[in-house]
Amino acid sequence: MIIETPLYYKATDLQTERCQVDEVVTLGHWQFEYLKNCTLDDFEFIEELRDKLPVTNDSTRHCILVLDKSGDDGILIDPQGYNYPRYSAYLPNAKQLLAMEQYPSLRAFNQDMMDTAEEVAQLAVNSQQDGEFHSDLSDIENDFQPNVLDKILLADMLNNRPEFKSVEYADGELNAVIADEYCDESIGEESGMSM
Repeated sequence: MIIETPLYYKATDLQTERCQVDEVVTLGHWQFEYLKNCTLDDFEFIEELRDKLPVTNDSTRHCILVLDKSGDDGILIDPQGYNYPRYSAYLPNAKQLLAMEQYPSLRAFNQDMMDTAEEVAQLAVNSQQDGEFHSDLSDIENDFQPNVLDKILLADMLNNRPEFKSVEYADGELNAVIADEYCDESIGEESGMSM
């Protein structure tokens, strides 16, 4: 995984500030790159939005979130009444953060899918037989409420994990081939488990 973010040399602590996104702007990639590299320049979109940002007496900074149209990252700006990014922070994966905030049901679904992938991976490794695992996932699906288990997405997620050589969902069954380093022929035989 690669994350683009500033790192501070010998930081004694990492202070944060409460920031509220009040406006969202999407710029073309080259405009976004220009903003990222020229933060002392004035920008028309900041001039247009700066007066729309509320002024409060609490410690919350009211900000503009600028997104890269063709990327995932963003820049958080508190112009403080100016036309340039007077205060700014680079935000990796800002689009995903925004989507999770806008759609709590999507955030819950993502968490359910990640938890299920973890559960199925452990189950597959622990109950494999001859390096294979087969399941109709009905037991897991019953626990997945209120969301609907996306079995094809689950198979894709499991294919990204190191425990598996291959995983596919077809004809109502999840079929997995366990990676050699996770294979232990005695696991399935000792547990007597199969699904």
